[in-house]
Order: sequence, then structure tokens, then C-alpha cells
Amino acid sequence: MVLKQLYQQLNYQILKIRSEKSWGNPTFFREGERMKKLHILMLSLIGLFLLPLIMDMQTVQAAGAGFTVIANIPDNQYNEALSSFDLVMKPNQTETLSVVIENLEDNTKTISAAANTGYTTDSGTEAFDKHNPGKLSQAEYQFSQLFDQPQMITLKPKETKTVNFKVKMPDQLYAGVLKGALYFKDTKAGSTQGTDQQGFSVKNYYAMAIGVVLREHPNIHTPANLKLRRIRVSETNYLHEPAVLAKLENVRAATPGAMTINAKVSKHKGSKTLFGYQREGITMATNSSFEYGIPLGDSWINHGKYHLHLVAKSSQKTWVFDRDFEISVNQAMQMNRKNKNLWWIWLIIILIIIFIILLITTYYLGYRRRKKQDEKQIKELEKQ
Repeated sequence: MVLKQLYQQLNYQILKIRSEKSWGNPTFFREGERMKKLHILMLSLIGLFLLPLIMDMQTVQAAGAGFTVIANIPDNQYNEALSSFDLVMKPNQTETLSVVIENLEDNTKTISAAANTGYTTDSGTEAFDKHNPGKLSQAEYQFSQLFDQPQMITLKPKETKTVNFKVKMPDQLYAGVLKGALYFKDTKAGSTQGTDQQGFSVKNYYAMAIGVVLREHPNIHTPANLKLRRIRVSETNYLHEPAVLAKLENVRAATPGAMTINAKVSKHKGSKTLFGYQREGITMATNSSFEYGIPLGDSWINHGKYHLHLVAKSSQKTWVFDRDFEISVNQAMQMNRKNKNLWWIWLIIILIIIFIILLITTYYLGYRRRKKQDEKQIKELEKQ
């Protein structure tokens, strides 16, 4: 409000000067100088008001990881437009990759650095935060096998260092690409956050990654290929609700790019869709798999046979899968029991059960009352 009033007063003075000026008036140029000075004064005062806001914005932007990493791109870079590593190498070739890391803060940092193999998360995104992804990656060669051991880097306040990573390609010619990342993590954990599970908490870490692609065929590009491995149902999964899970596997050393997946479940192929789910922007790492979840929503599921129609589409290719699967009685009961959207069905079932119990109780009490009356009448007749 103060800033607005100040601006209005200064603008009034400027308009006053403009109304008095005239090309034939010898004081015009002097008034023009006055107007220029007022403009400068106005901008200066506005700057004083905005300076704290600007400083605060810069602090927010700088806050975060507290360090930066920059790749030193070598001469054998395949795609020079990238700021990450995309290298053409030969079998059994050894090379040293260097990265410049800078501490932006006024305190000492200890950074862990490792070469990690890419994998696909449960939610369908490519990730590089695990040094040994285990079964999450089916790649023939893991980055932990090609690169030297992880290292710890100590950075003094505002210090800059160059970190080297030694890599050796496999002996045999490799089709496709080897894909991973150089992963840098601040070993000091941030704030601890609780979860919805009693006794568990999540510690936040700041981390940065530089992508690494190693290829031996610069002119031959192996396309990705998806396979539908299995279909199962689960009431506990990453969606946190009952769902049908379709396991998709990328069986080649290539990435399909961003995909749109649309899955529909029906009773039979070509019949009415019972429930479905579509997502965009799904990415998969090379030689990895994940389960695509199709939530039930408010659908009541019965046991029996069903059909899945799934279409995965990227800029490279479209994959279409059709497969039957079966839901057992026990699975259907578990799915429906955990479905929070079907509370009204369970309320009806509970009310029916209560009604049946009341009927049985009423009948039993009435039966006992009639039986006592009959016994009483029999005793009275015997007395006669």
C-alpha cells in the first residue's frame, strides 16, 4: 500500500511537469531534467522496496542440494548437445570421466559418489538412486561392474573439486546401450518425516545425478521391446488401493521413451469395460520391469475369469497386449474388503446380518415363550 501511494504521488509530479512543458517554453528542457530525475528517484525507491523480496527469492533458489555437479564432456561424446555423458566406446576400452563438484554453502560437506545402474520404479519412472538395484534391473552388465568403487568426497565451504570415475567396457561387443548415472548424495540427512505406518519414518537426502550412456554402435540403434509377463491382483500396492497389476518388462538394452499406457479390464475380450486406467509420461530403464496398476475404483469385483487389454504407446512404437486372467474367491473377497469406495455395500451387508440375527433372536425368544406357555397349560390339565 505504501509503495502504491508513493508511486501515485511521483506520477502526479510527472504529469504536472508534462502539462507545463511546451516546445516554445525556454524552461522545457529544465523541466525535462526534473522529470528525468523524478523517474530515477521513483525507480530507486521501488528498488529499495523490492530488494528484500529479490534477496529472498535468490535465497530460495539457492537453497536445496547446496552443491552443484558439472560433467567435463570428452571428445568421444556422441550427442554434443547434451550436458550429460553419452559416449562412444569400444569393447574393453578404458576411460576416465571427470565431474566438477562445488560446495555452495558455508559448511563442510561430505558427498557420496557412485555409478548407478538405471531401473524402473513401481510408479513407472526411470531412476538411478541405487548402486546395486538387484532384481530391479535385468541388465547384462551393471554399472557397479564397469566402474570403480563408490567414493566419499569432502568439500570445505565454497570449495570446488574435480572427481574422476574410471570405466571399462565389456570384452565382448555389446548390442544396445549401457545406461546409468553418476549419483551424488549429501550424506547429511535432512528433516525426518513420519509416514502412515506406525514406527516408520523417512529421512530426506539431497542428491544430484549426471546421466551416463555408453554405446558401441553409433550408427545402429537397438529399439526397445516390451513384454507382458504376468497379471495379478493386489489390495496392497503403490497405488494404496485394490488394483489389477500388469507386469511389463523392457527386454532390450534400450529405452522406449515417454509412453502413454491405457489399460482396460472386461469380462471377455471385446465386451464392456468394467474398469480401466490411463497414464502419460511413463518411462522405463533398459532391461527392467515394473507393474502397471489398474485401480478398481468403486467397482465390485466377483471371482471368475477376466480379460486385460493394454496399449503402451511411445514415439517409437505401439505395443498391444490382450490376455485373460482369473480372480479367485479369496482374492475377490480381499479386494472388495479393502475397497474404501464400497463402504455402503458393507453397510448393507452388516445391516442384513443384524436383521438376520434379530429374526433368529426374536424367533428363539418367541419359541421359548410358547414352550413355557405350553408347559404351563399341560401342568394345569394334569391337575384337573
